[in-house]
Amino acid sequence: MAAALGGKKIILIVICVIIALIAGFAAWAFLWPSRSADLQKADIQRRDYNQSVADIKKVIADDTANSQVRPDCRPILKTHGKKTARAVMILHGVSGCPNGPAELAERFYQAGYNVYVPRAPHHGLSDKKLHSQVRAAELVKFMSDSAGLVSGLGDELGVIGHSGGGTLATWLTQYGGGLFSRVLLIAPYYEPDASKAPKWQMPLLRNVYGSHLLPDQFFDDILSYRALANYMIIKQNYRNDLKAEGLKYVGLIIGSEDDLIDKTMALNIAEGMAKASGARFSYETTPAYMGAGHELLSPDDKIVKKYKKELYDMYVRVYEK
Repeated sequence: MAAALGGKKIILIVICVIIALIAGFAAWAFLWPSRSADLQKADIQRRDYNQSVADIKKVIADDTANSQVRPDCRPILKTHGKKTARAVMILHGVSGCPNGPAELAERFYQAGYNVYVPRAPHHGLSDKKLHSQVRAAELVKFMSDSAGLVSGLGDELGVIGHSGGGTLATWLTQYGGGLFSRVLLIAPYYEPDASKAPKWQMPLLRNVYGSHLLPDQFFDDILSYRALANYMIIKQNYRNDLKAEGLKYVGLIIGSEDDLIDKTMALNIAEGMAKASGARFSYETTPAYMGAGHELLSPDDKIVKKYKKELYDMYVRVYEK
């Protein structure tokens, strides 16, 4: 009898331990804030024009020598042979690469800008799903390095980001130490629209997929949940007050039919950053007749192909307001 009671007690203890572990994991998965001091600072090594050009060419040469990097996804440098009054860096989105903003880079170059389009870590590779390996700490280093590379190209510096690139551009504007005075956010991805993922799932996505604790999944067979989660971790590490030193202007453009991103959050963050920084703010949606969704820079998107001139004119116009 005593042995039987002892056995039941052990089973009860084991069950209680299992329940406690499950409860602890659930609490961590849903309540952990995903904030870290290491993800809230940039280490930007500023350069003069010649140093910027030489170091960017070295990055491009390294990618050219890397057989895993697709030829059309190497970083892009467009320079007028000297430091210009204005220079801009363009950041591509999650799962994308520099070929997406390539034509926009040319438009800005023709307008007199020096332009740099870097390639995000694990992106633009022959295996397109390897972007799933990207981590938030790597993105912070990438942003710091890229900001240093572009720093010598112009007197006034700006950054443009599409989708996940908008996530990065927002972070870089806040932690860039006043390097960037202008930012244009094109359909910035801070969180998915609630129709794609309920809001209660966001902490689970960030903490579990962001930590690579679950096997990866791919949205539309293109976008890695793990990668999306790490970009969301970057968003979690924005300044609480959203203030960006030296920021003078924030532009926001969203596709009229974009149902992939949380548009209200995009507006609140962009406008909030402008207000906190004493910067001017401009917000536009693409004309309704275009039926433009989220892919506002993809060279393969049929709407971008059809309305390319009008869209790119819009991007330059809104950036230069």
